[in-house]
Amino acid sequence: MLYFCFLIQTFFCFYENDFYYAPTVNQFLKNQKKLANDLFDGYDATIAPIYSQFDLSKPVDYDPMGPKRFNYSIFLYFLKIVEVIEPEEKVSVILEIAETWYDARLAWDPTLYNDIRILYVRQERVWSPTISSFKINDMIDFRDQDFRMVGVDYRGHINSTVSLKMSLNCPLDVTKFPFDSQTCVIQFSLPLFAFKFTQLFNQIYHGILDENVWKGMGNSEWDLVNLTNRVDILSYGDGFGDFQLATFEIKIRRNPMYYLYMIVLPSFIINTLSIIGVFMRKSDRMSKLNVGLTNIMTMTFILGVMADKIPKTGSIPLLGIHIVVNLFITVAAIGITVLIGKFKKSVSKKSMMSQKMMRTLEDWLDIICMVVLEGAIFANFFVIIGFWIWS
Repeated sequence: MLYFCFLIQTFFCFYENDFYYAPTVNQFLKNQKKLANDLFDGYDATIAPIYSQFDLSKPVDYDPMGPKRFNYSIFLYFLKIVEVIEPEEKVSVILEIAETWYDARLAWDPTLYNDIRILYVRQERVWSPTISSFKINDMIDFRDQDFRMVGVDYRGHINSTVSLKMSLNCPLDVTKFPFDSQTCVIQFSLPLFAFKFTQLFNQIYHGILDENVWKGMGNSEWDLVNLTNRVDILSYGDGFGDFQLATFEIKIRRNPMYYLYMIVLPSFIINTLSIIGVFMRKSDRMSKLNVGLTNIMTMTFILGVMADKIPKTGSIPLLGIHIVVNLFITVAAIGITVLIGKFKKSVSKKSMMSQKMMRTLEDWLDIICMVVLEGAIFANFFVIIGFWIWS
């Protein structure tokens, strides 16, 4: 126990006693303190370092020798798809971004401070631009307000990192559902400052521009297949309401295996067996009708399940067309069975010779109708499988 206490005391003394610091570290800390005192002496973090005396009636950068616009850069180095809520057309993602801007008041000569070129301080000590998201339902900043840090280099460039969870408003095109791909945009802006005062830049870390890396950025249902960046200009035509949008565009593709195994394949098996049951020779008409009606109820239930997964748009999804076609095939089978039953009643009143001929014709009619409708079911199945293979 005494030995343990001695170790604890020695451990804390290592951090408290200057004797345990290397002389270069002590000198660095002194120079850093002097730099911070000089740098923030008279500095006001509530005032923006943005030059605002440009002539708004003239084109952007009209004076090549004059001051430049305030530059703000966004650097994306991680993205993760959390969930896609199709009925609400919302896509939730997690972003890790770095932001950089310039403040001329925070530049210094490294030779005056023993070649210190970067200083790490609390973000509250420097002015920070208020970045806003555009066309976003919700945004959560995971950073702790009390422990946000920034790096300031000797040229006046300030670097910070941001961890965000964003809920994007992403219109979905479900025409090819469940083999669909969707394109969504993540946009940032500085709407408070005039377009001619500021300039936005955005970039994607080259390390994540790799298809192997993209595999880990999707989720169980959606895969990330493309990631690009650009800067858009939102213009209202008046020259004053214009502002830039730092845009990251993501393209995601649905993994259709769940729908193939849980909807397409079961409906194919159920329809195939139902058609056989409807045209079985030794079954009575009521049993055949029960088989057909049960299949209709099953297809209707599957349509209801699918409807809960997609937004209420004007287009009919591919999977919906597939199920409706199966539903019509079953209805056609029931209709043919009813007609054949009426045909049998009319034949029963004729001569024995006619009844024998009609019975033979009825058997072949059942077989022909079963083969034709089964062929339609197989064709419908292979059509949707073809979309899966070629999508």
